[in-house]
Amino acid sequence: MSTPELSNAHREIIADLYAAANRTVDDLPYSDEFEAMFTAFCARTGREMTRHQFWRALANARKASRLIRKER
Repeated sequence: MSTPELSNAHREIIADLYAAANRTVDDLPYSDEFEAMFTAFCARTGREMTRHQFWRALANARKASRLIRKER
């Protein structure tokens, strides 16, 4: 299962959702906050993707330094 191609607008939405989250990327899996981010992303973009694909998009954004750095 690969991560679907995302537009720059989709990447910006991911970054905005992450910026509003109270957790670091590593703390997000299996949390209510991750579920809220996933649901908000799908609602705002109209994209259908799995939670795993959303997680990969979030992790890829972190690796590409597109997310703000948060203290642990």
